[in-house]
Amino acid sequence: MTDLNAAAVRDQLGLDGTYAPWTDALAAAHPAPPPAGVPRGAELTALLRAVGVPEREDTELTAALAEVTAAGSPYAWLLDRAVAALAAAMGSAGDDRGGPGSGPALPAALGAAGRWFHTAVFLAAVPEVRAFHARRDVPDDVSWATLADLGNKVGVHRRLHGEGGMGNQRWMTLPYGGILYRLGRLQFNLDRDPDAGRGLEVHIPEGGPLAPRACEESYARAAEFFPRRFAAFLDGAAGGGELRLNCASWLLDPHLAEYLPAESNIMRFQRRFTHDPHELARVPEPDEHGLAVPDRGIVEFVFRRVVRTPADVAALPARTTLERAVVAHIAGGGHWGSPRGSFMLPVPG
Repeated sequence: MTDLNAAAVRDQLGLDGTYAPWTDALAAAHPAPPPAGVPRGAELTALLRAVGVPEREDTELTAALAEVTAAGSPYAWLLDRAVAALAAAMGSAGDDRGGPGSGPALPAALGAAGRWFHTAVFLAAVPEVRAFHARRDVPDDVSWATLADLGNKVGVHRRLHGEGGMGNQRWMTLPYGGILYRLGRLQFNLDRDPDAGRGLEVHIPEGGPLAPRACEESYARAAEFFPRRFAAFLDGAAGGGELRLNCASWLLDPHLAEYLPAESNIMRFQRRFTHDPHELARVPEPDEHGLAVPDRGIVEFVFRRVVRTPADVAALPARTTLERAVVAHIAGGGHWGSPRGSFMLPVPG
């Protein structure tokens, strides 16, 4: 049996010093974790479909998983400890996410095994997440809809980079950490706002129009779902009262009103939230290439393209009203922000 430690793993995988904090933390917290299991064959195929991974990824992903899970390999050393870290933090609502379990992206030089490593972590964690869901009485349809965000992020990676992999491991610690759930059109996670107290963070996954009725149905489901299962975190909201719903997104940028019809789905979604005036006062700072971080975020979400400069944005094929708005605003010297808004949601007694 190969005797590995954090330094040996870094050496064998060619990881530089920036990976030391992550690997050392894994070694310290989980010196001898149980082996992480990833199914094979037909069982793996069924799991990939259940979590939404497109079939086109099966061949490369299966080969990468065999390499990552090979007994005694440096990948397996990382995998076992990353899964153990994710399991140890299960349900840690409101804590800082992206801890030892998520880890940084592995170097491109490692090829497919590196690009798919974090996917292996989340696939191996499925039994632990499902057990946590069962203990919280999460319905099967909600559980699998939540876990299917992994496949969504795999699809996004393919469209952004033109190759297989998954690079949203920090985000994936939310649904695979037991604190984010998809309830219809929207996703919600337990949130500890240092200024406003405890509540829910609202997220908008891609997948169809942002119809007001569908959003209201999701809000109603959240008002029933979370207080019953996380009353202790939500300060006893299961007994009625209100929940604060927060959202920080480019969808709340007031500049959208300059480009979109007032009764468009996006503007109606935006008006549901009351803007934080401090957030609105913040002006995004562009980087050396002339784009601000939220600019890149909105372009990646709307176009699924990686851009570096305003010229890259101007060259995008803008066909829809929203696409034209994104391009025109940046072309006019503006920058998109991700302001924060909130509203109070009544909880059934």
